[in-house]
Amino acid sequence: MTTDPQDFSQWIQEIQALKQQVADLKRDRDAAYQASDKWQRHYTQETQQHRKNVEALQQTIAQLRAQTAADPAGDPAGDLGEVELAIAPSAPDAELDNLQSAIEQNQRLKIQLQQAIAALEKERQDHEATRLNLTTALGDAIEVLGHRES
Repeated sequence: MTTDPQDFSQWIQEIQALKQQVADLKRDRDAAYQASDKWQRHYTQETQQHRKNVEALQQTIAQLRAQTAADPAGDPAGDLGEVELAIAPSAPDAELDNLQSAIEQNQRLKIQLQQAIAALEKERQDHEATRLNLTTALGDAIEVLGHRES
């Protein structure tokens, strides 16, 4: 039984083509792993930044709540204007000025508290959006990797 040298050449060419395909797939796999690692690092950095922002906002909220609670003119019902009107006729000017300052400070603190709460909620929403985007990108990279390896 003799074999044709052309058959050997064809087999060698097929083997070389397969080797090239394997090398291409390995290169693609390595690139996908690198992209996956990059996205994971990016996600980790984003998560750490979000956690720092949340902690800072939570501290600000706690401070503002403490200031609001410690404010002697603090009015949980929000009827500060009525208190001012009730005291105005009988209070000396200095006390009225102090009361007015305390009322204004309380109002500013309430506004800051609402702003801090809104900022915290926005930060949570941004974190969720980032997490979803990065998870999707990671899933896409893994899917591409899965298709190329099969």
